[in-house]
Amino acid sequence: MKRIVNSEKELFALFKAGDIAMVPYLVTEINGRIEAEYEKDWSKTANVVHWHANYRGQFSDDLYLTYESDEITCRRLVKNISSQTIALKEAGIELRGIDFGKNPENNYYYHAENPRIYATMTLPVDFERMAPGGKDPKYDIGTYLSYVEAPCCSKRVGASPFQAFPAILLGNNDTEHALVHGTLEQKVFYHCYELCNFRGKVRVDIISGFKGISALDVIPNRTLTDRWYLGTTEHANDIERIFERYTRVLRSIMPPLNGAGNANRHSVVWESWNDCIERNVSEELMLKEAEFVHQNFPNVRYVQLDDGYWHNDKQSNGIGTAYEKDGGIDKNKFPSGLRTYSDKIRQFGLIPAIWIGLSCPACSQIANEHPEWKVDYAWRYKEYDGLECSMVLDPSIPEVREYLLYAFNKFCNDYNFSGIKLDFWSFVFETIAPLLKNREHSSYEWRRWLLTEIRKLLPTDAYFQTGCDIVQGNPFLGEFFTNYRYGLDISGGEWEHVKMTFLWGASCFALHVGDMFVPNSDSIGIMPGLSEIERMFAINYILISHSFVELSGKLHSDCSPEFLKVIKKALCNINNGQDVHFAQYDYRKHKAMPPAIWFTDTPLFSRKSGVKGVPLKTVGLFNLTDEEAKLVFSPADFKLENGSYILTDVWTGKQTKMKNSAEFALPRHGSLLLSLCEDEGIQIFDSNIRLERIDVDKLIFETDYEAEAELLLNAEPTRLLFNEEKIDFTFEEGVMKFHVPEHGILSFEF
Repeated sequence: MKRIVNSEKELFALFKAGDIAMVPYLVTEINGRIEAEYEKDWSKTANVVHWHANYRGQFSDDLYLTYESDEITCRRLVKNISSQTIALKEAGIELRGIDFGKNPENNYYYHAENPRIYATMTLPVDFERMAPGGKDPKYDIGTYLSYVEAPCCSKRVGASPFQAFPAILLGNNDTEHALVHGTLEQKVFYHCYELCNFRGKVRVDIISGFKGISALDVIPNRTLTDRWYLGTTEHANDIERIFERYTRVLRSIMPPLNGAGNANRHSVVWESWNDCIERNVSEELMLKEAEFVHQNFPNVRYVQLDDGYWHNDKQSNGIGTAYEKDGGIDKNKFPSGLRTYSDKIRQFGLIPAIWIGLSCPACSQIANEHPEWKVDYAWRYKEYDGLECSMVLDPSIPEVREYLLYAFNKFCNDYNFSGIKLDFWSFVFETIAPLLKNREHSSYEWRRWLLTEIRKLLPTDAYFQTGCDIVQGNPFLGEFFTNYRYGLDISGGEWEHVKMTFLWGASCFALHVGDMFVPNSDSIGIMPGLSEIERMFAINYILISHSFVELSGKLHSDCSPEFLKVIKKALCNINNGQDVHFAQYDYRKHKAMPPAIWFTDTPLFSRKSGVKGVPLKTVGLFNLTDEEAKLVFSPADFKLENGSYILTDVWTGKQTKMKNSAEFALPRHGSLLLSLCEDEGIQIFDSNIRLERIDVDKLIFETDYEAEAELLLNAEPTRLLFNEEKIDFTFEEGVMKFHVPEHGILSFEF
């Protein structure tokens, strides 16, 4: 039976976090912060309350609060009821009196932005975010690495340009009960927060603001809509569960998501930037790679031409090339132009994709002829490699929007590219700096306009990737993009980049929103800058996290036969976005490292879980430190009952029995990827091809591509059938080898 409440005090008593009071307000450019008396209409029959106020004849404000137990969803309508255009800076909700009943010195907050800026998961409520270098002398957060980017720091939580998952947790280290606030719409507003401890209790401002402008010029009769969620969790100690109630609500109201489609879930993109190729691209190189991946990797669907096609190969230029004669294309690299090149890629049965940067070099033709089209982003996007700051286009200018439509039409239709990596695109849309010339719309409205127009030009199943600024799991972008890069470029192989990406990835994967928006860990490739141990760390991490969107490198010429086998096996079962879990990880622990033990509920080679005869789990073990590390775990860490299990190294086949516990020593920067099987009955410990189970009683599997199969078993089959026809195989030291000719059904008889 629904509980009906009749007052604000009764409503917030359900949250069990003190005597909370809620104070709405508006901030205008002329009058600053203004408050009003709200009429409150409490329903007698439904769990809803309507708050209404009139702000000096300028704005009306209506809040419709729907509550269910200790969860509120709010729809707020702010309308200009005057006859004049009014500059609105923000709309806010102040929550006062939050009390978790514990020592207020242990009050903290968690936001996905934290690891991106401060290299730590949680921060004290009173942490000085603007302290030099991000190091508040009152709170030694002592992170093992630091990545404070001064221009992106703000005293407001969630105001950075990094497109973080739009929710915050407020809690206390001594309790598992906490409050969660999250965004339910990003069409005009974005949410950020100001926090403090006030007389032993937490005070938080939930700010609905605008990006790219100092204030929104709201015309008469325009209504601005804001939607948000406020609830609780009883799992504040578990980073994987803190936002689960919020994301349940979010899933119920989100529009159809391109990020939920299959474009990047079960296939891979070969891209030309990493492994030291960078701008040294050409039609000849791209076609050689296309032919090679076509012959060797059935799960590669796209070939992406990255930066380097502009005639000046010392600088990046994507969107500005379309302004120039012949598209500004380097004819030495692409003699017949990009349309001829893309058509040749299609002859291999692959789909051509292209990198497009949305900033233009200062030396480019478009920058020189239209300086009035740019915004001043030099405050952050400073001189790079001795070159003058690039030009960022202002979408609030009509002529810029006209050019953007022309340029994207050229790439998608004239050049016939059916996949886009959009890079350096978000600067003007995600900044809190007032950069836009015109203020009748917020940057989020222009962001929506641009991404909608690009989507119109792409096939419905097209690959569309968001690049820099990298995204920290914001699912609202999944309405347009299919995957998001959340980490630094692997480039030629930089260990510090791998470490940082590992930390940032942990915060993204803990959200469990991969079904809404595919995470992308950058590419697996030869990675010559990494040691062999570090290279396998990167590969094992990308595989266990199911974020293998990109493949890279001159594989046709520089890849050894031994490593080619590794890549083929890594590509055997692409299932990007699948949930990954952490064991023994306390994200609230002071000076905590990222999780060292990761696991999934499926074999590495199958999308099926809980199937007898194949691994129950895949386990990843990681050592980020510069010293040897010992990891000890038990079946309970993987939500299994105590008993006897077998752990198999998926790369070497070495096996370890686990009865109640197991211990592994990892060298510095070391890792292991293990399959975890029952220690009874016939078991397929490992496979280099995808096996999809279709029979619950017998070992009958479905395969979906031609391959040279290698399976590790604990018993030798007497017969092997493919589509009910007997085929030959060899079996030696537990390894079974045979040829899979095509998609079909495998049957094992013992």
